[in-house]
Amino acid sequence: MKFKALLFAPILLLMSNCKTQSQTSTSDNIIKLGVNKKVTIPNSKMSLEFKEIIEDSRCPANVTCVWEGIAIVNLIAFSGKDTKDIKVATRDFLPKEVTKSFNYSGYRFTVQEVKPYPGGKEEAATVTLKYEKEN
Repeated sequence: MKFKALLFAPILLLMSNCKTQSQTSTSDNIIKLGVNKKVTIPNSKMSLEFKEIIEDSRCPANVTCVWEGIAIVNLIAFSGKDTKDIKVATRDFLPKEVTKSFNYSGYRFTVQEVKPYPGGKEEAATVTLKYEKEN
């Protein structure tokens, strides 16, 4: 019986050090949000929530396309009592009236990445944004 405990103790110790992937994170002015997750911008009263991917017409992974396509996401921004619905995309696209960046509550946000990529590995939907304080 003690032999089994000695055999499994190192495995349990290794597993206890594993970290689960968070659906929200912030670091180096980069935020990554999972669907229906909210993150507060450090040292501010402002937060963002990722609601959904509205459209994704990006070229599938490992395929050469004439047009790169676009992914459009819906975010909700909160600052105090103010709430704003924001649509932002992987690139500026005037026919759909969306841009890659937006300003809100003294910050400028720019889309860095939207996952999953069409035809790529299956994973939870996330949007990664870079932010900077406006002057």
